[in-house]
Amino acid sequence: MKKKANAVTVVELSEITQGTMSNSAGFQLLTILDKNFEVGNCVQLSLKGSGAMTSSFLNSSFGELIELYGLDFIKENLTLINYKKSQAEVIKNYLEDVSHYH
Repeated sequence: MKKKANAVTVVELSEITQGTMSNSAGFQLLTILDKNFEVGNCVQLSLKGSGAMTSSFLNSSFGELIELYGLDFIKENLTLINYKKSQAEVIKNYLEDVSHYH
């Protein structure tokens, strides 16, 4: 199990991906989040300027994060900022649904 993170890094989703529709965009997010978690950072993920997220994007980013770290670690070390209520609900529901299978 990974240790609890200490420092906080802000990640602007709109600056690291061209959208939230594809597996490749989800993998880009996964890579950034994983690198931060590996060095002990917490992440604040800003969804400002981001649109709806497809299941492909969610599977390749948040789904893989659950595989790597588990839901409890994600809840403790990843915070959403600058989001719309609908975006937060989609991510929350996705994490809860996927965690039942892991």
